Amino acid sequence: MMAIMLSCKTDDVKPFVTLSSNVTSISENDSVATITASIVVTSQNDIVVTLDTIGSTAKGDSVDFVLKPSIIIIPAGSLSGTAKLTAIPDNLKQGNQTVLITLKSIVGGSSNDNQKLTITILDDDIPVKKPPILVEDFDYTAGDALTLHGWVIHSATTNPLVVTSPGLTFAGYVGSGIGNAAGVNNTGIDENKLFGAQTKDSIYASFMVNATATSAASDYFFHIYDPIPTGSLAHRGRVFIIPVSGAPGKMTIGFSFGISPAQATMTTQLNFGQTYLMVVKYTVVDGAANDKVSLYVFADGDDFTNEPTTPTLGPLTGTQGDIVPTGLALRQFDAAQRITVDGIRVNTEWNLKP
Repeated sequence: MMAIMLSCKTDDVKPFVTLSSNVTSISENDSVATITASIVVTSQNDIVVTLDTIGSTAKGDSVDFVLKPSIIIIPAGSLSGTAKLTAIPDNLKQGNQTVLITLKSIVGGSSNDNQKLTITILDDDIPVKKPPILVEDFDYTAGDALTLHGWVIHSATTNPLVVTSPGLTFAGYVGSGIGNAAGVNNTGIDENKLFGAQTKDSIYASFMVNATATSAASDYFFHIYDPIPTGSLAHRGRVFIIPVSGAPGKMTIGFSFGISPAQATMTTQLNFGQTYLMVVKYTVVDGAANDKVSLYVFADGDDFTNEPTTPTLGPLTGTQGDIVPTGLALRQFDAAQRITVDGIRVNTEWNLKP
């Protein structure tokens, strides 16, 4: 119990008041603290104790808390009176807050200056994750055409994309180890899956990828898609797998806003046959030709809990014009490519953990 002893300013007979609380902290979820004003000897008159909460980091008036009554009366012949401090729940992750209770005035009793009582309101909110706007785990029968499961052809007529087995895993990723995968393993049909037009802020398209081969020239295998423009005008945030010349088994990653070849390339060499986690971020910016794309690449053991301050590649812009990001696409560009993609998630916030 916390207590504040208020002594007399003078040697008169007015009783002195003690303020106390039954707790030092309360939960945000409708928890209550009892504030008691007490004296040690009864008085023949009511004692009126007026409280104030100026200086609190929490907001009163039923925003973060309610203090009722704000005036405690110790009736004549009694030794105490009480008030209730009640926390108001919300859905905001705002950290702990404090209520600073001070004495505004005392009538019929004595006080001294600078008295205060501090109660902490403990924030019990867990940030609510927004659900993904697209989830694709390829949890279908191996050998199925992707067009049986919501994917739509937008280029070419031969060699459809199919479900392959097994699926991919990446430690800690929300889409790891679920269902099968997609084989982007030939030249021919390119397909997209829509998640709905996004006209503001950013989207994050995350996926696992494992490549065992690609063409010597390389080209992009993944991009954000807009179904309204035609041809390459619909393709933004292109991701390339590029073999490293003179280094068998090694590859690197390229990225561009909307052109080929890649505008930017990782200097780090990666391994064919190893699974990586990638995130393509498309940011809508007001105005013409202002949108941006960024790419994040993670290897085993990397921390991807929060969005890194600096992307692996980007942010990039281009003169090709903005799109309305509405879907994503897998692209087959060469008979030599062997690229497996799995665990696709599209979110409107960074959200890669279970």
